Amino acid sequence: MTHIFGEQLAKLGASYTEYLVRHVEAASTIESWIKTLSYLVAGKISKSHSDILAELMYSSSNLLTLLNDYLLRRHHHLHKPQEDGERSLKMMLSAIEALQVFVEISARRYSQPHVKWILILCIELIKTVGRFLLLYKYKIGLRLYPVVKRLNRKQMSAETEDKEEVVEDSESSDSYYTLPGSGRRIKSISAKYKVQTPQTASNSGLTQEQIIAESLHNIQPFIYLSTAAWFGEKAWLPWVASLATDYASLLALRQKKFKYKRKENAELLRRRFMLLMYLLRSPFYDKYSKMRLIRMLTVMSRVPGLGYIMTSIKEYLPQWQSTYFYTWSS
Repeated sequence: MTHIFGEQLAKLGASYTEYLVRHVEAASTIESWIKTLSYLVAGKISKSHSDILAELMYSSSNLLTLLNDYLLRRHHHLHKPQEDGERSLKMMLSAIEALQVFVEISARRYSQPHVKWILILCIELIKTVGRFLLLYKYKIGLRLYPVVKRLNRKQMSAETEDKEEVVEDSESSDSYYTLPGSGRRIKSISAKYKVQTPQTASNSGLTQEQIIAESLHNIQPFIYLSTAAWFGEKAWLPWVASLATDYASLLALRQKKFKYKRKENAELLRRRFMLLMYLLRSPFYDKYSKMRLIRMLTVMSRVPGLGYIMTSIKEYLPQWQSTYFYTWSS
């Protein structure tokens, strides 16, 4: 029975992949529409369970995009050279990231507070273990965000067409030999026994100091959660400890003696920007940022054409602040 189910599932996956390859633009449109609908549903956040539904739609869109990108990469042989374990681990971490907010707000809505914190702790434990495996076992270097980069499908389609043209030209010339007497075309020996050089994944070039700094960045959520469990979520110590950990990690990584690739510099710039998010995280937000932000939105709502937008932002700000600006994110 299990064997039959496995075969049916494999056939279904093959059929879906075939459809996806032939209708890439349609798949992208569906993903975009689901995400757009989640924004529209979130506009009704004060009614019923629309916040849960909106987050479910948004998470589903991200998961669908992740799955479709994986299938397209596998079909077109676009996967980067890396171990299967590393690829699976990155996919798992990306799936958890896509679902995390939905799981947290669902637990907050439908269960006791301690259940929510147990779920958060379990999620962060899995993510932290996965991140340390990527850093120490697979040596990926700096952890980029997102862990699995979004596939550029337009570029993929163009490169696939170019590759097919090259293959056709090669098969019509170099891969075949025409016999001078009969005119018969036969496949050449060089094409038949063509040797391809295998690709190997390169190891990280991080120094010990950089690895320690990256480890600090990885354990930041646990530093916050442990101090918050002891002193309380509204206490200042968890906020300060988390900010200090992120800042110390970034300060150690940004030393001039270290050389980074362009994508790594972009990641460090993103982390520097994320330090600003502490202004929107409790308790700093509750004591200092909240009233200033509300006053600014109130003034901007008087500008012609901006009234409805600014009023909507001010109305939904408490929900967004408690849902998306949680301090244990990294």
